[in-house]
Amino acid sequence: MPVVPRTRFVLKALQELGLKQITSYARYQIGLRSGYYQRATGNAIQKALSPPSTLILYPTFEVPDPDTLSNILGSDGIADLLTEANEITSGEVRLYGGPPVPLELKPSDLLAHWTDYELGKINHQNKDIKWVWEPARFGWAFTLGRAYLLSKDEIYAQTFWQNFETFHSENPPNMGPHWVSAQEVALRLMAFVFAAHIFGASPNSTQTRKTHLAKAIAVHAARIPPTLAYACAQNNNHLLSEAAGLLTAGITLRDHPQADIWTKLGIRWFNAGIQTQITSEGTFVQHSTNYHRLMLQLALWVDSLTNKSDNITDSGSHNILCERSLLRLAAATRWLLAMLDPKSGQVPNLGPNDGAYIFPLTICPFKDYRPVLQSASVAFLGEKTLQT
Repeated sequence: MPVVPRTRFVLKALQELGLKQITSYARYQIGLRSGYYQRATGNAIQKALSPPSTLILYPTFEVPDPDTLSNILGSDGIADLLTEANEITSGEVRLYGGPPVPLELKPSDLLAHWTDYELGKINHQNKDIKWVWEPARFGWAFTLGRAYLLSKDEIYAQTFWQNFETFHSENPPNMGPHWVSAQEVALRLMAFVFAAHIFGASPNSTQTRKTHLAKAIAVHAARIPPTLAYACAQNNNHLLSEAAGLLTAGITLRDHPQADIWTKLGIRWFNAGIQTQITSEGTFVQHSTNYHRLMLQLALWVDSLTNKSDNITDSGSHNILCERSLLRLAAATRWLLAMLDPKSGQVPNLGPNDGAYIFPLTICPFKDYRPVLQSASVAFLGEKTLQT
């Protein structure tokens, strides 16, 4: 690029993003190209695996009563849920609310360090990376978990463990495309924690498997801090996801030597992200109704962690999300409610929409925003705003 256009580009970036984000991105690029991140993420993961004793997986949320859940879903809803769960047991998964496709967790190309993918040394064989990443977010584990909670059919627990073991064996830490994005790592970590809790009492959840899962959660958490500069540069759902993942790991593995660090980083950056990404009027930095919902999903997950950590001493009812963050989340909830058609549950397809839906805890279709907005209304407005 010629000098003058390059200068204009830099000045435009500074004007639009600000010095802080540009500096964070520059730090990330220097760390990536110098080989620092290759060393740093390797060292972090080795340190995360160092505790000699068995890690305990502490619960992070309240499991709903199966009878209550059954009454909410009704017979038709239960049938729909079990149909989708049975597709997963047969090796298929619905991505982005679409039809069932094969569940692929093994990368199609030879494994290389994640920095090689980020530097463009490996091109993913011209495949959109989101189709590689989406199955490995383990979003389908939420469907299996809900089906198991209702039916107690061990096929659902067994299916989770078999796929977890496939991912674990085919995607070693730091190797392959599934370790490129710390956001993807964080989302997978949260799915692992959900599965650990829901399937914990299953006969299929042997102590060996639980130990492997606990180590996987620790490894995933360790991957995130070294590249937080990239998340700060993005200042969007990347930062919120990664902070939520760190917080989740810190609370779930509270006996781990790194737990206190993960918890404090998670609280710091999640609150900072909420306060810089949501305006007082409730608009979100990513001008997208879909990403706005994703942000609320992350906030609801973090809110569910309240009072679950021995590392947090604030005695308030919301001891993770500070008062300013709660005010912003209330405004964000009202903003998306104003976009909602309460009869269909749909909102205008404003801005980018890649089909992301990170915590599929409902049988409602992808385009139905009512489940998330009703939950956000209860959590952040203190009332149910939608009639059931």
